Amino acid sequence: MSSVLGAPSLVESLSQALRQQIIRGEIAPGLRLTEAWVAGRFDVARPTAKAGLDRLCAEGVLRRGPRRSSIVPQLSAQDIVDIYFSREPVETLAVRTLAGTKSVPAGAQQALNMMRLAAEQAAHSDHTEADVAFHRALVGAVGSPRLERMHGTVMGEAQLCIAQVRRTASTDLAGLTDKHAAILDAIRAGDCASAEDAMRADLHGCRDMLLADAAKRA
Repeated sequence: MSSVLGAPSLVESLSQALRQQIIRGEIAPGLRLTEAWVAGRFDVARPTAKAGLDRLCAEGVLRRGPRRSSIVPQLSAQDIVDIYFSREPVETLAVRTLAGTKSVPAGAQQALNMMRLAAEQAAHSDHTEADVAFHRALVGAVGSPRLERMHGTVMGEAQLCIAQVRRTASTDLAGLTDKHAAILDAIRAGDCASAEDAMRADLHGCRDMLLADAAKRA
């Protein structure tokens, strides 16, 4: 399978295309990806394939395998607990900071609108992408490059495990969207405590849903 990969950079375009196929389940958990396989699938040179794989490994979307390969992980219960443990202090700090100035990021509002549309269409993969964009936008709007980098190191894995569950579970997408709307409502009202509580409710609910799915697979 080949695709047209263009600006802003070939490696970035490759990484985005490969990430989307992994998140949408077109590349299944457990599959071992080699530079040669990626180069052939996307019609790119092997150094470009290597750079794309390196980027997704750094994000946590892939893990290093034997013989210079990369593997799509099936995240465990321990992984899920740690991902959400890591996210909570960063994201609650972000919403408290934004609520202090009643600053609702345009990117977060746009992502929420996309979540509503995806929920109406029962488009689970699109909802997951918008969900992750929502949380990234909140942290990015704080204006701390270091906080954003810290958050970015865990969000690739978070997106992967959310997507893996929502493809098979009868998830209430409308209810999840409402939880995200409550976060923005609290920020808009300048209610720092409620913004934190709403963020925790979203994170804990998602974590528990993922853990329930992991228990079924155990």
